[in-house]
Amino acid sequence: MVESINNIVGILNGPIWGVGMLVLIVGGGLYMTIGLKGFQFVHFKDMWSRILDKGDSDAGISAFASFCTTMAMRVGTGNVAGVAVALYMGGPGALFWMILAGMTNSAICFAECTLGVLYKTRIDGQYRGGGAYCAERGLGWKWYGTFFAIIFGIGVSCFMPAAATYTICDGFRNAAGIPMWVSALVVAGVTALVILGGIKRIGAVASLIVPFMVGIYLIATVIILVVNIGQIPAVISNVITNAFGMNAIFGGTIGTAILQGVKRGTFSSASGMGESSPTAAAAETSHPIKQGMANAAGVWLDTVIVCTASGLMMLLTDCFNTQFGYVGSGAPEMAELAAAGTNGVIFVQYACRTVMGSIAPLFVAVMLALFSFTCLISYFYESETAILYLFQGKDRENTRKMVTRIVQIGMPILIFIWGNIESGLAWNLSDLALGSCTWINMLVVLLLSPKVFALYKDYEEQMKAGKDPYYNPDKLCWKGVDVEMWKDVNKKYIANDK
Repeated sequence: MVESINNIVGILNGPIWGVGMLVLIVGGGLYMTIGLKGFQFVHFKDMWSRILDKGDSDAGISAFASFCTTMAMRVGTGNVAGVAVALYMGGPGALFWMILAGMTNSAICFAECTLGVLYKTRIDGQYRGGGAYCAERGLGWKWYGTFFAIIFGIGVSCFMPAAATYTICDGFRNAAGIPMWVSALVVAGVTALVILGGIKRIGAVASLIVPFMVGIYLIATVIILVVNIGQIPAVISNVITNAFGMNAIFGGTIGTAILQGVKRGTFSSASGMGESSPTAAAAETSHPIKQGMANAAGVWLDTVIVCTASGLMMLLTDCFNTQFGYVGSGAPEMAELAAAGTNGVIFVQYACRTVMGSIAPLFVAVMLALFSFTCLISYFYESETAILYLFQGKDRENTRKMVTRIVQIGMPILIFIWGNIESGLAWNLSDLALGSCTWINMLVVLLLSPKVFALYKDYEEQMKAGKDPYYNPDKLCWKGVDVEMWKDVNKKYIANDK
């Protein structure tokens, strides 16, 4: 039964993650980068400073809380297990394309988050926004917004958690021999405890966990870099030559390396999928561009920094295999793993073991648990946002509360189930959800891109004039923008300009 389902899901993933996805993400990233005149490089410092913008209210959370909630979704399974899978499937060259995808994907993230903030509105006293809202308010496609919300809501609540949950449980099984079902039960229970508190509790938990887990993980990477410093030039050379299909040692082709790099880079950053847009919309900010920049910085941290850290861990210690026959020499177990076709987080555990010793598997398991857990709690918020879109209006208030409660109960149950399934199915289900949502969301982002360019121009003009940029709907506005909300948000700025 499980094998049959896995085969069906694998067949569906074929066209979804084919050449078309490559063109969509890479082409979309380049288009947005050119249209925004390389903002992620020109405004690199400004991009990071926006993370600390002050602002909090009953309706929204601070830029930092929004950033951490978004990072909770980004810095997860894909940063550890996903990179290991990319190396196995595409060779070291996949890391090169993953980094490049991260740089261009930041422009896509910037665009979708900016649009999410622009077209946000208040529902039940809180800011809500995202791809579905953009489709209806920005394009006038209510039918597409409904379709978007259904697919997105199901994807992030039912299928995206599969890989994250399995990875947590697998990590503790490898490290401490804890049965999968025990870990799954604990994860399900803690997730339920957090998501019952809504966006405020999710943001608070994310703000507490994310800086800690990223900092500790990067420290571990630095230690491995220092210990293996002599190997760095050779590793960099291998990554570059394999990226262009010029290194036969690891096998594979340039196409395979590109596909795996882009695929895992997209999975890790979730750029283009629409996952970051709802949490960006939840922020209290004076200009859509500000939160767009803060969230774009997250892609750099996630894909360019953390994913690179994971990749270098495995490459420097030679604790990785490839599907093409290359067997690493960094651990005696690598040959056995190659024979069984085993890959994923265990590569990172063995890599850390070369420096940390026997404590390494447990360390990675804990880091992975934190990474993946933060993904799970952010998935709920995104699902909740889709529910609120589908059941808008005071006459539907009881319905949306009931459906939200069902998800709050049902999602932990599914998490428990996903923690006990086969690895291939877990990743295939997550890929199916990610890929489907990416295709649906990117259409909205690309069609509304002129609005992003116009907002960016407005932001730059205010910056050059020495102002703290704010959005004034009386000067720049489009059909579907919640004018009254924006005038209320920026009433002090507007009054001072009169």
